[in-house]
Amino acid sequence: MRYLVDSNIIIYHLNGEPIATKFLSQNYRDIAISQITYVEVLSFPFSREQEENVKRLLSKFTIIDITQSISNQAIENRKIKKIKLPDNLIASTAMINNLVLVTRNTKDFKNLNVEVFNIFDD
Repeated sequence: MRYLVDSNIIIYHLNGEPIATKFLSQNYRDIAISQITYVEVLSFPFSREQEENVKRLLSKFTIIDITQSISNQAIENRKIKKIKLPDNLIASTAMINNLVLVTRNTKDFKNLNVEVFNIFDD
């Protein structure tokens, strides 16, 4: 694994954004998602068929559960920056697993010791 993909990249893909789709299709073997991303994405109001398709998509990626190490990192991150809990847990997951966080919302993760990559900045 090389990348931890933020929820917004998956959502861009589901909305037909070609940059997100290209990144996911070219890198799917190197992509993980946080359990938080799994929950966030599947919290959208999908039809039953759409939800099954989204679950199939998400199952192509390694899904990383929240561990004690990730929780401890989130606590340390909160001391550095006021950050929403889901974003903090996603950033902490990338940090603990030495993954590059792929997101469009780079400002959400500024001042944290996490490598961030915005696929829309080309």
